[in-house]
Amino acid sequence: MGELLLPLTARLLPGRTLLLRPVGPGDGGFEALRRQRGRTRSLGQFHADHDAPVLAKLREQAEVPVLQLDASVLVRTLRLPLVAEAGLVTLLRYEMDRLTPFSAEEVFWSWRVVGRHRGTETLDAELMLLPRAPFAAMLETLRAMGLPPVAIEARLPDGSPCRLPVATQDPAAARRSQRHQRVSLALAAVLAVGCLLTPLLRQSLALADVDAQIAALRDPVSEAQSLQRRIAAASSGGDTLAAARSQASGALTALAALTHALPDDTFLTRLVMQQRRLTLEGQSNAATNLIAALSSEPHLQNPAFTAPVIRSENGREIFALRAEFVP
Repeated sequence: MGELLLPLTARLLPGRTLLLRPVGPGDGGFEALRRQRGRTRSLGQFHADHDAPVLAKLREQAEVPVLQLDASVLVRTLRLPLVAEAGLVTLLRYEMDRLTPFSAEEVFWSWRVVGRHRGTETLDAELMLLPRAPFAAMLETLRAMGLPPVAIEARLPDGSPCRLPVATQDPAAARRSQRHQRVSLALAAVLAVGCLLTPLLRQSLALADVDAQIAALRDPVSEAQSLQRRIAAASSGGDTLAAARSQASGALTALAALTHALPDDTFLTRLVMQQRRLTLEGQSNAATNLIAALSSEPHLQNPAFTAPVIRSENGREIFALRAEFVP
């Protein structure tokens, strides 16, 4: 992720550069400077073996470091065919050992076109290079400290600054690297969206589960309401009707007592009443508290579990208990 964010930071802050300047005679000390809008400000000095707070602060800033050297760049002017401009990087890479005493792997190098001659179909290009060997240990030290430079800043013969990339890629490799970066950024975006949507998906599934539980309870409630309507509509019936009314009234009283006693996080999947003995089965978030809840209801006595409490896959506790109903 860091390899993706550092170039992105450099593009977002185009006028801002973190310079690392060696301090002392090769003892591993460096000074950090920030150059922004033509002004340079020191951020402090640090060493490879200590000054951990300074290093930690520099790493947190997520800036692309540039190694600033007190060294002169070698410059050679080349005259090349104009058609070679499109593939000039590849040409210079493979012809480096012929144009200079070094191979492309032995130097930091860059180039720029300084003139085009349409009459002769040629161009003038300046090849700028700096040997790698004297600064290899310094680069390795900075990599070990977590501040790998992406470029070297040295001086041109006229004293102006010149920046040379630490690793010069050929165009095909650069295009492959850009494609890999785009794919990695796309995958990171997909993961971020997934992290944002996961809580919403879980909430939706929980609501669907509650709706299913409510739907399962509609039939028993509807049956009780239908029984109440039938009893209220009856005008006579003698002892049989009185007994039925008494039984229905007792059932409704028992249902009201259970509704009052049971917590809101508890629902029943089975309720049987036979000769004032109630058998209850259902689910609750804390089934062990149901005995105390039912005992506090005057119409319910001697509540007790008839089977061990079992925890379901959704985290709720499945229970089965009995109680005596007192009108």
